[in-house]
Amino acid sequence: MNPPPPRGRRRRPDELDEVIRRAQKRRLRVQRKRRRHAALLAGAIVVIVGGVVAAGFGGAAAFEASCSLSDLRPVSTGPQGGPANSFVYAANGSLLGSIPADKNRQPVALSEVSPWMPKATVAIEDKRFYKHGGVDYKGIVRAAVKDLRAGKVVQGGSTITQQLVRNLYISRQRTFKRKIKEACLAIKLARNKSKDWILGSYMNAVY
Repeated sequence: MNPPPPRGRRRRPDELDEVIRRAQKRRLRVQRKRRRHAALLAGAIVVIVGGVVAAGFGGAAAFEASCSLSDLRPVSTGPQGGPANSFVYAANGSLLGSIPADKNRQPVALSEVSPWMPKATVAIEDKRFYKHGGVDYKGIVRAAVKDLRAGKVVQGGSTITQQLVRNLYISRQRTFKRKIKEACLAIKLARNKSKDWILGSYMNAVY
């Protein structure tokens, strides 16, 4: 009778303990790294909120001087924005044909969109869209708390207005300076444009 095939060398108890200790150390390193990232993010968010709030307590001039709506220029084309299709009409106003752009994109007015689409967009992206002035301080704090509890980034605090500014007009580079400029421009855009204009532009341009 042939002996059973070898099943491999069994680990000794001390070797198993060492494997468990290494796994625990790796898990602790990952947890500490996540906590550090969450703490840095929360700190940056708090500083941003503080800078924005300062605009209402004597620091308005300095804060608002850091950005200008006249600087807004569309960034390079891509999924966020880009050229739209061109249409050729006859003298009597009838459509002769269309010239497609690189992206098959045709902007439409908010009034031409189903009323459920804007409601769904606001519900998912920015529930307090009609209540804040471009930057949602409560949303930023809520996102920071959730990120800290999770030990990683699980929720952002950007509003629809901030996303519109970021996607259309300023660099997507993730820097503290860019976040400050984004908040500043979002506040100014909210003061100068209606909610319908901002929401319509967002739905037409942000992928």
